[in-house]
Amino acid sequence: MFSIYIVTMIVEIKIENFGIIESLCICPRDGLNIISGESGSGKSLVMNALDLALGARVVPGMVRSGADRAVIEIVFEKRSVLSDEELSMQNNSTDFENKDDFIRTMFMRYASGEECISFRREVTSEGRSRMYCNGELSTLSQVRSLTNKLIEIHSQQEHQRIIDLDTHLKFLDIFAETQGLCREVAELYHRFNKIRNKLHSSNIELEERESRKAFLHFAIDEIESFTPKTGEFEELNNEKALIENSGRLFQDICAGYSLLREEDFAILTRLTSLTELLEPHTNLIPELQNHMEQTQEAAYILEAVADFLRDQKGRLKFSPDRLEDINERLSGYQALYKKYGGNTVAVNNLHQKYLSDLGSIEMNSKQLEEEEKELVELHELLLEKSEHLSRLRRSAIPKLETKIALELESLGMQGAIIDISVKREENLREGNLKSDDAIELQEKKENSNVAEILTNNKYFINDKGLDRVEFLLTSNPGENPRPLRKIASGGELSRISLAFKNIFFDEQPVGTIVFDEVDVGVGGELAHDIGDRIKDLSKQSQVIVVTHLPQIARLADQHFYVSKQQVEGRSLSYAKLLKEQERPYELARMLGGEKTGTAVLQHAKDLLVKV
Repeated sequence: MFSIYIVTMIVEIKIENFGIIESLCICPRDGLNIISGESGSGKSLVMNALDLALGARVVPGMVRSGADRAVIEIVFEKRSVLSDEELSMQNNSTDFENKDDFIRTMFMRYASGEECISFRREVTSEGRSRMYCNGELSTLSQVRSLTNKLIEIHSQQEHQRIIDLDTHLKFLDIFAETQGLCREVAELYHRFNKIRNKLHSSNIELEERESRKAFLHFAIDEIESFTPKTGEFEELNNEKALIENSGRLFQDICAGYSLLREEDFAILTRLTSLTELLEPHTNLIPELQNHMEQTQEAAYILEAVADFLRDQKGRLKFSPDRLEDINERLSGYQALYKKYGGNTVAVNNLHQKYLSDLGSIEMNSKQLEEEEKELVELHELLLEKSEHLSRLRRSAIPKLETKIALELESLGMQGAIIDISVKREENLREGNLKSDDAIELQEKKENSNVAEILTNNKYFINDKGLDRVEFLLTSNPGENPRPLRKIASGGELSRISLAFKNIFFDEQPVGTIVFDEVDVGVGGELAHDIGDRIKDLSKQSQVIVVTHLPQIARLADQHFYVSKQQVEGRSLSYAKLLKEQERPYELARMLGGEKTGTAVLQHAKDLLVKV
């Protein structure tokens, strides 16, 4: 397995012809990047464009009216690549095992030298789109696999990661510091599962395999006992035809031989007479000599024909016994062809395949015993490690629940409690060997070690161990805890995700974190608390926040203002990096809306002074 972890940040977001955005460019930097603006100015469009460039699905109406296509491009810049020692401490490193070669190649190039990696999405007005990574055409799944390791987006609509049960288990393992043991369990499971599946194939389908084995033995013996030879079938057919027609053929050959040699006026005799008659006159007619030579050559050729016919006369003798043997052999060929192929080559090829199949089925008994022994040992070790992992997880739960509760309280969720449920699933899931299979094996007295393992394996076990972890939320005192994925609102999930980030960030860093209106429904001192926590995150990672709260915006290292203007009767959205002297006016707008008088402006300046 190949692992790599890269720390990044976004250095450029370019958007063209997207909604009311004709052309917009935002260049965030390290630290806290704030995006603010009036309602409807286009802030949400910037977030939607960011999602689209990172692999989200296209929805109708994205392309600006009158344009052929929308283009969004996000550029990430490499900040660092963790060392091997640091990698060993990271639980969320990018692991490559049977992964897309494209993804592996991109990460390797990025880690080894390239400073930037870009994602470009083009969407036509007809709704078709193309995705590019560093200029190379890519699939959405490839891009999502890459960007999941570079950026986290927390929005009112995007909370899949925080409600995913695998994430809950990962958070618990991070807090319990059991990542190393998790890797051991995963490695043991993959080794155990590989051998178990092999033995499952060998034993559970034993009757079918024995039936197949018996057929292969029969077919191989049948073919080998007949011993088909390439070309023999055709030769036998020719010989059969020859024998069946030997009477008329013998007569004609004899007549032909007689014409050449045996009759009183045989052709060869007449040619000899012709030569003797004309040879004396060649001195008088020189040209006659050439013709005499041609006559002699013709005689030689006919002599060869006569010799051939004489030999055939000796061979052509009708034999009923031979014809019977030929017919029996031909019948054998036809039976083989019907069962195993239409010709001798096909029969011989199938014979070789049957030999190979039989060799695969007849697993070496010693090897089988060794694999059964290894399976037993792996199973015992896997259960031992998984039980130990489960105990460590459960022992860490009370402390983690307390820490989450305190963090949620500081974020305005007084009385909210996260209960961490750890359960085990009975071994009934498809794809695992069930006890019924084991009992059947025991009755057959086949592979009793494997059967014992299957019978005793009460709980479903996978590469994460025995535990199924889920975070349950109690929003208010007195309520029963319910699954976080079912009851938490968008605003609650935003604050829960922020709480988790504050707790787990040191163990699980990510290059860029985006919060889209994480402050919905809060204000006053709570807004200050949320802002302080976001600011703390920005000291370790690049943070981009879309907000309407001046208490958060005041903390910006860079502050972008998104506005909407009317140009030639059309609404267009623009983004501007505010200068230091412009920031008080934007904070005043956020504080007082249209009424940005002297008092409001002074309040905004006071907020900036307190930073």
